[in-house]
Amino acid sequence: MTGEQFRRRGVARAVAGAGLVVWVVVVAAVAETGNPPVLVATAASGGLVCLCVLAGGLVATRVVDAAAAARLRHVFVVLEGTALALFFPFYWFASGVEPVGEPGALALGVVLVLAVPVVTALVLALRSSLAVHRVVVGEFGPLVPDSAAPALASRIRALGTLLVVAGAVLSIAVVALAFISPSQWVFLEVFGLVVTLTPVVLGLSLARVTDVYSARRRNVGAYIVVPAAAGYAAAKLASIGGSSGMLFGALVFGAIVLLVGANLVVREFTGEWDRPWRPASRGRPS
Repeated sequence: MTGEQFRRRGVARAVAGAGLVVWVVVVAAVAETGNPPVLVATAASGGLVCLCVLAGGLVATRVVDAAAAARLRHVFVVLEGTALALFFPFYWFASGVEPVGEPGALALGVVLVLAVPVVTALVLALRSSLAVHRVVVGEFGPLVPDSAAPALASRIRALGTLLVVAGAVLSIAVVALAFISPSQWVFLEVFGLVVTLTPVVLGLSLARVTDVYSARRRNVGAYIVVPAAAGYAAAKLASIGGSSGMLFGALVFGAIVLLVGANLVVREFTGEWDRPWRPASRGRPS
């Protein structure tokens, strides 16, 4: 794909992003649920994911060649990470939308209608980032031509240290929250502890890398599966916990931001979109 082709697709994606935002707003305005504040929160987080596509499309209209794509590539990476991070609160809030007169049930129809534009927006954000990556690599070659450089490995190890420290702080905060919350919430907060410890585990893994190839083998993106599995617990505690539940949700979301950020940073260092289980074409130490 050339820069000009990417620019033309940007116009289409900007229009699609605007349409997806309107879709979410209309559904939130006309849908009837048993807990309207949760619906509003679901629509707000989902609408922000759709706005990432709109913003990416508008930026893409400024890409006229590969040089412009290289200058603006990090904008698409940031938008991709933002969309990924915001998808989690959407997922959590959506799992708490209740039908009218049926507390505790899931308003499946409303959730599905809202999920279609949000999931579409997430896919478009990921594809935009991949497309601009391919434009830059196709014109200028690998992002990391010397992936065995010791400086790159030391930066990844520094990222691992940051994850350990930040994740430990979040975990301690979740434990402290468990002591001041009602006893019946402790089981739900165990999920929060698991999520906030995930950056610590990832950080310990990255702190041992010796080169970019070994960092790529860590399969960093797989760590995001853990908070996805804890989505119901996050939504449940946030909905019944008042201020403590909101704090719990903020701590879990902080762990999500760390994991998404680490995924993108490691990918920037490795310069790869390849799946970790595929043989690497470069960067393996000889």
